[in-house]
Amino acid sequence: MKNKGYPIFGILLSLISLILLFIGAISSITLLIISLVGLLIGIYTLMCWSTVSYKWICDECGEVFEITLKQNIFGVNSGLNYKSLYCPKCHKKTMCKGIQKQ
Repeated sequence: MKNKGYPIFGILLSLISLILLFIGAISSITLLIISLVGLLIGIYTLMCWSTVSYKWICDECGEVFEITLKQNIFGVNSGLNYKSLYCPKCHKKTMCKGIQKQ
């Protein structure tokens, strides 16, 4: 995996932001807002990384395709590396398996 730094950064930023979120909810509104922004940036970083690092295989026709960030965010997850997506070849909404790009 080429870009290991992105998921590590996203996870760490999200965890730190969650901790600060709870502290900020008790102590100050400024810390609460900063930690919410940090959490959203961490989640966005993870979604961008997974969009460029995975390709998807349609269970119906076997087509291998890539998705956009919007499809990754709004696609319904169904377990580990499975997502409900529209296949560009058979034009059906099917369960697609995500595999990591080499």
